[in-house]
Amino acid sequence: MGAGPVGLEAALRARAEGHEVAVYEAGRVGEHFARYGPVRLFTPFGMNSTELGRERLRVAGTRLPGDEQTLSAAELRERYLLPLSRLPELEGVICENARIVAIGREGLPKGQSRGREARMFLLRVESGRGGGARLDRADVVIDASGVYATANATGPGGLPALGEESLGDRLERHLPDVPGQARARYAGKRILLVGDGRSAANVIADLDTLVRVGRDAAGTRVEWVHRERGEEALAPVPVAELERLPVLRELADRAAGIAREAPWIRRHRGATIVAYRSLPSGAVEATLQDARGAEQRIEVDRVLALVGYRPDLSLFRELQIHLCYASEGPMALAAAILAAESKDPAAAQSCLGQVPHGPETLKNPEPGFYILGVKSYGRRPMFLLTLAHRQVEDVMGLIAAAEPRLNLASR
Repeated sequence: MGAGPVGLEAALRARAEGHEVAVYEAGRVGEHFARYGPVRLFTPFGMNSTELGRERLRVAGTRLPGDEQTLSAAELRERYLLPLSRLPELEGVICENARIVAIGREGLPKGQSRGREARMFLLRVESGRGGGARLDRADVVIDASGVYATANATGPGGLPALGEESLGDRLERHLPDVPGQARARYAGKRILLVGDGRSAANVIADLDTLVRVGRDAAGTRVEWVHRERGEEALAPVPVAELERLPVLRELADRAAGIAREAPWIRRHRGATIVAYRSLPSGAVEATLQDARGAEQRIEVDRVLALVGYRPDLSLFRELQIHLCYASEGPMALAAAILAAESKDPAAAQSCLGQVPHGPETLKNPEPGFYILGVKSYGRRPMFLLTLAHRQVEDVMGLIAAAEPRLNLASR
C-alpha cells in the first residue's frame, strides 16, 4: 500500500527477488511529494534514495542528482520516484487511484487466531473515477501508506475544536505552496496559524517573502497559536541536526528571526483553540483559551493547521495488530524505540539519532503483515527515509525466511 518512496522500494526489491507484486496507490505515484511541491527537503538525495534504485535508474539511462544535492519534494518525485515507477520490472505493477479501505483474512474473523498464516489476505480495493470496488488477494501485505492523509485535530486534548468539522476549505491541514498555487488563498488574508514545527517555519518564511515583495499581500496578518516556549516560538532543533543539515539550519534561523521581528505576526503563546464559528461574512471566529481559562475571540479568513499527523488504523481493523497505546505504532518497534531512548534521551529529539531496530521489531501477531516507513513510527515525528530503506531490507529477509510456508498456503 502506497506508491511513495517506501512502497516503490519494497516493490522493486520484491520484484528483484522473483515475487509477484501489486502496488496500490490512492492517488498518484509520489502523491504526498507532489502535494508539498516546492518545499525543500532537509536531507540530501543520497539519504532519500537507495543504492538499488540509483543503480537501476542509471542502467535505464536516467540522469540522477548528486548524492549531496538537496531537492524540493516535487524534484525528488520528478527525478527519482516517477522514473522508478517506470522501470521495466515495475511495468503493470502500480495501480493508481486504487485505495485499499479494509484488509482481512479470507474465511476468518479477527477473533480466530489459529490457522491465520494459512489463509490469504483479502483486500477491499476502491477505484477512483467510477471504477467501483473489488476484492483482491495477497500472501503478504506491506503497509507503506504513510500518515499525511490523516491530520491531527486542533482542539484541546487532541480533540477537534467545536465547529472544526464545519470549516470546509477554509481549514487547510497540509503545507501550502504559498508563493505559487496557494498565493491567492493567503496573500492579504487574516490567517490563524496553528503549530510550531518545521512546517510552520516554512510557512512563516514563505509569508515573509510574500509580504515583502507582493503588493497583493500588504494586508496579510497572522494570528499564531503555538506552545508556550517563552521567547522561543518554534520547536527547538537539535544542534547535531543543524550542523549536518544546512537547509534545516537556514530555515530555523530565518523563521526564528521573523517570529521575533515581523509586525504582521501576533503570537498566542500556550493558547488552546476551543471553538470555531462561521460568520455571515464568510470569515471564521476562533475562540482561544489561555492557561488560566480566559477566553479571547479572533476573526480570521483562513485556518492553517500544521499540528502533525497520525496513522489511519481503520485499514487493518479486522487484523490482529498489536499497537502501542501511546504512539499507535506497532508495539514491538515502539518498545524498541522507547528502550533506545531511555539509554540515550537525546535521540528522542533527533531524526538523525534514530537507528534501525532489526527485523523482529517489524513483525506483528498477524503473520505476513508489515507496517513500514513513517507509519511504523505512529504519531512519532522523528523519522527519516534511511530508516525505511533498512526496514525494507529487513522485511525482505523475513519474507524469504517464510517462503516455504507461503508457497504451501498459496497452494
